[in-house]
Amino acid sequence: MLRMVEGISCYPRPMTDRIEVAGGYGKAFPLQVGQALRIVNTFGSQTVDCWALALPDSSEYLSVEHTRRMLWNLFPRQGDRLFSNRRSAMLLLEEDSSVSKHDMLFACCDPWLYKHYGCAPGHRNCRDNFREALFAAGYDSHLVPNPLNLWMNVPVADSERLALIDPVSKPGDHVLLRALMDCVVVLSACPMDVMPVNGPDRTPKPVHCEIVG
Repeated sequence: MLRMVEGISCYPRPMTDRIEVAGGYGKAFPLQVGQALRIVNTFGSQTVDCWALALPDSSEYLSVEHTRRMLWNLFPRQGDRLFSNRRSAMLLLEEDSSVSKHDMLFACCDPWLYKHYGCAPGHRNCRDNFREALFAAGYDSHLVPNPLNLWMNVPVADSERLALIDPVSKPGDHVLLRALMDCVVVLSACPMDVMPVNGPDRTPKPVHCEIVG
């Protein structure tokens, strides 16, 4: 269950300017049904892990596994609805200005992945970003579902092999996610600096967001 952290408001504050999600870090955005979150890939090369948890019951969450089944597609497209683990329509991918495919196959990076790569302990990762962002927004949850990986370039070859390669997104590309139920959307500007999912320089960069009515 999603729990409120004592002393922190659960209501989104009005945003007149874009909010930066720093490269390698995360933020959470509570949305009421009908509101939308615009996410701008400011520098064009940043993968953004995206989750959504239903409010007030986070045992219902955006499920990429169920979304693949409901869409009969590996990748969501503009106009597609994104579904929860209870097969409820949760978000609408209302706008998508890029030619990218958004990955629904890979789990988020976590401390164990960077240990596998031989990185030093304490490497930032999307799993921890998810939990930190929820807490900072006034929520707490031990559940970390598999994310929708916006702009992450994961081609599926005829051999059924997967790859992680440079993004094809461009500076200023954006997506608009419309809430079909009250939820909190959590974003992580992925800290990956081992594989080229954040561009050939393998450097996480900020993205920018705004809530629109």
